[in-house]
Amino acid sequence: MERSVESLLNLYRPENPLEQASTIPSPWYFEARIARLENEQVFAHAWQVAGRVDQVQEKGQFFTAELGDEPIVVARGEDGLLRAFYNVCRHHAAAVVTEAQGCAKQFRCPYHGWTYGNDGALKGMVEFEGVCDFDRAKNGLGFALPWTPGRILYS
Repeated sequence: MERSVESLLNLYRPENPLEQASTIPSPWYFEARIARLENEQVFAHAWQVAGRVDQVQEKGQFFTAELGDEPIVVARGEDGLLRAFYNVCRHHAAAVVTEAQGCAKQFRCPYHGWTYGNDGALKGMVEFEGVCDFDRAKNGLGFALPWTPGRILYS
């Protein structure tokens, strides 16, 4: 019989005196529902470190990371600005940047070849000519929000 999340949380006794303290209950290490609860209640409400500023000092430098369950790419654009985007193609939801780090003026989705600038703008789509009412400006890489340079990246 599967235990409820509440019963799993109640395995820990924070009221115990320090001399009776122990590590968290073992199910907390592997139970997917506990991990989901941590992501929703703890990590989603606090700043997370994605990387270091020295990884993206030069124009075009980038690195990928995961924050919670979200894949991101952090890049310094040709304009020198630092940005973070969801590392997800707007067309097919494939990872656009497959390398852990590097330097590039643009990123090309390996699935259908949509190309994005390192500023997140959609630059090109293969075999997409003639599609009605398609606004390229609204289909760039989505910003990983909340985004404040210096709060996610530390030197």
